[in-house]
Amino acid sequence: MREDETSGATPTTTDSFDTVRVSAVKEQIAVDVATVETGAVRVRKVVHEETHPIALRLRSQQVDVQRIPVNRPVEERDEPRREGDTLIIPIYEYVPVVRMQLTLKEEVHVKTTEIQEDVIHRVLTHSEELVVERRDGPDGPWKKDPGAN
Repeated sequence: MREDETSGATPTTTDSFDTVRVSAVKEQIAVDVATVETGAVRVRKVVHEETHPIALRLRSQQVDVQRIPVNRPVEERDEPRREGDTLIIPIYEYVPVVRMQLTLKEEVHVKTTEIQEDVIHRVLTHSEELVVERRDGPDGPWKKDPGAN
């Protein structure tokens, strides 16, 4: 490349000297990014609910529990068993077996004897007597009432 192309210098011939004038030019470029909204996008979700009749068969079960007393002796244990739609679960317990017999264990003899004895015993007793007295006038003497016996 040539120097005048790159430096921008141009020769001038106005004076007796050859004068070269140099003009400096500096150019700058600024690159910038700007966001400009040119449109928008909206995303929505719409749920449509519909009811459709569906035929179903519902089953329910009820359980009836009965306790049936048997109370009989057995020789061995049986496993639970099914008779029709009934499940039978045997319940066992060991019961002591005692034979009842009347036995005379002992006798108690009670004999009554009457004894008489003369004894002098001192006892403190209380007795009450009612005495009725009358007085004649405010200063008179007290006298026993003869009709109050």
